[in-house]
Amino acid sequence: MKKIRLILTAFLLAAALCGCGKKNVELEQYKADMTAFTDEINALVSSIDNIDLDSETRTQELLGYLDEMEQAFAEMSELKVPEQFASIEELADDASTNLSEAVSLYHQAFDYPEQYNSQITDAALEYYNRAFKRLDYIGTILQGEIPEDDNITVISEDEEEVPEEESAEPEG
Repeated sequence: MKKIRLILTAFLLAAALCGCGKKNVELEQYKADMTAFTDEINALVSSIDNIDLDSETRTQELLGYLDEMEQAFAEMSELKVPEQFASIEELADDASTNLSEAVSLYHQAFDYPEQYNSQITDAALEYYNRAFKRLDYIGTILQGEIPEDDNITVISEDEEEVPEEESAEPEG
């Protein structure tokens, strides 16, 4: 999995949250929108978890909930991200793309049960998990914390990346 690059500006976050008594309307709106999105996703996940596995309509129910989830992720990825959280924009896009791929694969696997292939559902689950991992990163960042994961590189605004070959000491 490729490394995810995040640019976090802790001082801007602190200033945005404190702001000398002024509320950052854009930030508050984004947080409210993300809370509504999270509530919607939690409700959909709960609905999926409560599908009666003995029901003849279980597959259609699952795919319907996944379609709703895909739409919610697409709308979330279109939200205007406050500049304090610019790194979230790419994560939101990635989450939406991954969920869209998962839903497409689930449809491919379940719309034609006679052609069922477990590798397709395994790939769909992987994309689904990737989408939710990015959603988890977004939530962590919005709480003012740095996500902990071996696949994340955090670069602050005042740091410059130096290619390895330039940072190596000269030989001899």
